[in-house]
Amino acid sequence: MGTITAKKQEIRNREELVLEVARSLFLKRGYHGLTMARIAKAADCSKATVYQHFPCKEEIIIALTVRSVDSQHALIERAATFRGCPRERMLAVGIATLVFSRLNPDDARFFQIVGGEAITQKVSEVSIWQLRTAGLRTVNVMLGILRDAVAQGDLTLTPGHRPEDLIYNFWVLGEGGKGAQSSWLSPADWGISDPFGTILRTSHILADGYGWRPLSTEWDYEEAARRIWREVLPNEHRAVFGRPPDTTVA
Repeated sequence: MGTITAKKQEIRNREELVLEVARSLFLKRGYHGLTMARIAKAADCSKATVYQHFPCKEEIIIALTVRSVDSQHALIERAATFRGCPRERMLAVGIATLVFSRLNPDDARFFQIVGGEAITQKVSEVSIWQLRTAGLRTVNVMLGILRDAVAQGDLTLTPGHRPEDLIYNFWVLGEGGKGAQSSWLSPADWGISDPFGTILRTSHILADGYGWRPLSTEWDYEEAARRIWREVLPNEHRAVFGRPPDTTVA
């Protein structure tokens, strides 16, 4: 690879500054409070300079969301390396998805807003493609785990059911659960003290319903969760619970 010129590096640094400033403004002021003029002022540059990098604030939001999706994917990919049966590996992916949301609540705000028409109708098809591509990387990790389960005989899909059907259900459960954390009707309003635990338990009911073995009646998935924390997510456990992983159940 060739050496990056000083000019190209300057452009990259300025774009990174625009993104960081825009992220801060969005988190403080929300979508409507984020303007190109405010971004320019906070970045100490002209509006024309901001427009050189991004044609509108919606493109900036897409770029920030792609970064968040990539960060979440890195954690999920690490969790998927857990040494266990396919269903345990899927549990590891579920834990990683939820712990990412818990440790990065600001990123969840981008996940929630990016699908709205106010965003998608103002950005380019290329930007939407980049966002979808980033998300599909995680979907493909999940599909790979499920196909391993089928190949090993742990899961037999009945006629008319495809791997994508089950993965989509898991995805909706996880994404919906994350979004509910900041909903106008919070988990606490429902009397739910452990929303992430509730989501994981529901995922086991879903997997059992498809007959994905080992069933929850045949396997100690609480112990599997403890192993996942210890073996692939120890630092995240410390960040969430304030101590090294021991016997804590997800």
